Amino acid sequence: MPYANLTYEMLGPAIFLSAGFAFLLLYVHDRTQLAALRLSGAYFASLFGFVAVMLVDSDLQPAFQAAILVSLFSGHFLLVWGVASLVGKEFPRLAFGLSVAVVFGLIIYANASGAMFWLRFAAISGFTALVDLMCCALVWRARSHRVDIVVALVFLAQAALTLNRIVLIQLSELDLSTHSVFKNSDFAPSMQTENAIFAIVIGLALFSRYSVTLVMQLRRLAETDPLTGLLNRRAFEAKVQALRAASAPLPTGLIICDIDHFKRVNDNHGHEVGDRSLKAFAELLERETPDTAICTRLGGEEFCIVLAGVNNEAIRLQATHLRRAVEQLQIAIRGGDLSLTASFGCCKLEPGDDLRTAMVSADAAVYQAKKDGRNLVREAAQTVATAEQIKVA
Repeated sequence: MPYANLTYEMLGPAIFLSAGFAFLLLYVHDRTQLAALRLSGAYFASLFGFVAVMLVDSDLQPAFQAAILVSLFSGHFLLVWGVASLVGKEFPRLAFGLSVAVVFGLIIYANASGAMFWLRFAAISGFTALVDLMCCALVWRARSHRVDIVVALVFLAQAALTLNRIVLIQLSELDLSTHSVFKNSDFAPSMQTENAIFAIVIGLALFSRYSVTLVMQLRRLAETDPLTGLLNRRAFEAKVQALRAASAPLPTGLIICDIDHFKRVNDNHGHEVGDRSLKAFAELLERETPDTAICTRLGGEEFCIVLAGVNNEAIRLQATHLRRAVEQLQIAIRGGDLSLTASFGCCKLEPGDDLRTAMVSADAAVYQAKKDGRNLVREAAQTVATAEQIKVA
C-alpha cells in the first residue's frame, strides 16, 4: 500500500517532468523559440515544489519551505514570461511584482504567528489563481485564432478551481494548522489530481497554440517573397481576386512600379546594398498605402499594388504620392545615403476586367514613364505601347 501511495504521489511530478522535457525538445529543435525554453523552465521549477509539498513536511524542515517558495515564484514567473513571449505581449511586471510582495508578506506573517498553515495555503493558492488570470488576460488580449480562446478559458478554469478550493477549505471543519494535517487530509490528493490534470491540459493547450503559430509561419513562408516579406505572385493573385469580389461593384486600382537604374545600385554598391534597398522600398510601399491595399514583388526591382474601391483620380494620386515618397527615401550606406527613384504605371480595373491584361497595360505605362525620363507616373490609357514593345523593354 505505501508503494501504491508513493506511485500516486509521483504521478503529478512525472507529468510536470514530461511537459518540461517536451517544451525543452521544442526549443532544442528551434533555438528561436525562447517561449518554449521559458515554459520548459516553468514546469521544471514547479516540479521541485510539487514534490516537496507532497512528500516533505515543510513545517518541520524550514529549509524545504524556503525552497518550495523559490520554486513557486520562479515557476510562475517563467510561466507568465513564457506565455507573454508566446503571444507577443509584454511581461506584466507591476501586477506580478505586487502579487509576489503581498504573498511573501502573508507567508512571513503566518510563520511569525505560529501554526497558521491555512493562511500560507490561502496565500499561495491565491497567488496561483492570480498568475492563471494574468496568463488568461495575456492570451485573451492577443487572441488571433480560436485556439487562443481555448487557451484563455483553460487558464480561467484553473483560476476558478483554485479559488474554489480555497473557499471549500475555509468552509470545512478541518483543522489546517500544520502542513502534516493537510497532507493527511482528503484535500491533498484532490489538489494533486487537479494540478496534475491542469498541468497536462495547459501543456496541450500551449502546444496547440504553438502548432497554430507554426502553421501560420509556414503559410507565410509559402505566400511571401523571402527577401522583402511582400506577397509572392501566386498569393497576390489569389488575394486580389478576393479583394475585387469584396469591392464589387466598385472598381479597383492597379499600380506597377519599377526602381530606376537599379542595376547601377548593385554594380556600384554591391548586392547587400541592393537587397537592403529592395527591403526598404517594400516597407515604404506597405507604409504609404492604405491597410486594404495589397502589395507584391513581381520580380527583380518591379512591384505591384492593388487598391480597393478607387477611381482614376484616386489611383493617380496614390501613385504620385508613392513616387514622391520614394524620392525622399534615404538608405544608409558607407560614406553617405543612397537615394532612389521609381517609375509608375497605373490603371483602373472594373469588376469584369481581366487582371493579367490590366497588368500588361500598367506595365506598358511603366515602360512609357521610363521612356519619358523616369521618376514619372503614367496612366495606362495614355500609353500606346504594344505587346512587342513591352517584350523589348
